[in-house]
Amino acid sequence: MRLIWIPLICTALTACGTVSTLTKSDHQISANLKRKNSSCESIPRVYSGVSYNLCKMHSNSNSIYYAWELGFYLFDSVASAATDTIVLPYTIYDQSKNGNLVVDTY
Repeated sequence: MRLIWIPLICTALTACGTVSTLTKSDHQISANLKRKNSSCESIPRVYSGVSYNLCKMHSNSNSIYYAWELGFYLFDSVASAATDTIVLPYTIYDQSKNGNLVVDTY
């Protein structure tokens, strides 16, 4: 039984960018990026997990405090790229229907 939980936990911990952009509302994603002081104005829905991580790393302040956080975002970006490729048919449809995810400037 333990052998089943280990891959599930590893999968849940990786590709957080993709999981965040696919499961949260546009407003929640926008608010999270604003909280991190990101300078991104919009995120494409295709490969949104990678774009989300890049927006978190590209901020106007010191939102990445430790070197291990940068390493985590880089590792997560690779995992997000793989996950984004799997969900590519859905994100292409969503991109054509809704366009880019706009980060609110409130």
